[in-house]
Amino acid sequence: MNLERWIRQRKKSWQKLEAILASIDKSGMTSLGQDELRQLGSLYRATSADLSRARSYLADRQLESYINNLVVRAHNQVYQTAGNRLIDLLRFLWIDFPVLVMKHFTYVAAAVLLFALPMLASYASTCLDLNFARQEVLHGQPLIPNHIWGTVEKRQLWMGGIQNFSPLAASQIATNNIHVSVLAFALGITFGLGTVWILMLNGLSIGTIFGVCHNFGIARNLLAFVAPHGVLELTAIFISGGAGLLMGHALLFPGNYSRIDSLKKVSKQALALFGGCIPILIIAGTIEGFVSPRTDISLLSRYWLSLITFVLLALYFFIPRTTSQHTTKDIKSTGDGQQNPTKI
Repeated sequence: MNLERWIRQRKKSWQKLEAILASIDKSGMTSLGQDELRQLGSLYRATSADLSRARSYLADRQLESYINNLVVRAHNQVYQTAGNRLIDLLRFLWIDFPVLVMKHFTYVAAAVLLFALPMLASYASTCLDLNFARQEVLHGQPLIPNHIWGTVEKRQLWMGGIQNFSPLAASQIATNNIHVSVLAFALGITFGLGTVWILMLNGLSIGTIFGVCHNFGIARNLLAFVAPHGVLELTAIFISGGAGLLMGHALLFPGNYSRIDSLKKVSKQALALFGGCIPILIIAGTIEGFVSPRTDISLLSRYWLSLITFVLLALYFFIPRTTSQHTTKDIKSTGDGQQNPTKI
């Protein structure tokens, strides 16, 4: 078997399969036409046969690893069904996401501190001097918007009318919370500085608002409003912030890798951390739109709901998971010492 000639003959086929898989990764299976779908199946079978030949004859372990990766990716698409996708999503939410949060818990804890310390400092400062809340922080904007001042000075909360249009409010609130989480995650690309700023700014803002409400004697009312949804909302923001800090750390301290390669190593995990937060934010927005504004729910019931969400989240993240086992063949480390965890 002339290996060089065989590689030249098969290279275009591998490149075509790689292009189809890249298209699926970018736009989904629905982006493929009928011809490409047929090609996907035939190229997968041909490349599987190539992998067997490569294992038998090739001395180049790096090329074998490349072909193996193509086969695995193609296999996942050829045999993927809607049911598989739903199962994969449920498996991600129940197993992969909480395991990932625990793996990167240091970054999540750092996000908590970056939020909590400014919150406590601004709360104390506002309680001592109400003028602290009138300071400008960005583009001439005060810590507390003027429309909130007018309502709080009347010893009323500014979100009291939400219950009159809860469905719309729920969607708007969920969108706003997702927006904050997106910023906390995406700004990790700024070497983590944007993530730090977003977390500190939100902590500063919330602490100041509670301080202002304390001065006007309605802090308890605000806490009663926040309690039902606050645990879920803040947890999602902290995890998203942790994902941003993870990317920032990879860029600041790339080790033996280039900054781009270091970022690539953690980007999928960071994206998964953020993606797992979206259902939490949707639930939080729904509670904030439908439950939090209701005046017929007692203060004790609100605190109980807050405690229940805290306990459920703690169980969700801290219960040990058993990962599923698949019957596969392991591909060993490549010749350059880098481990290839791909299996088929």
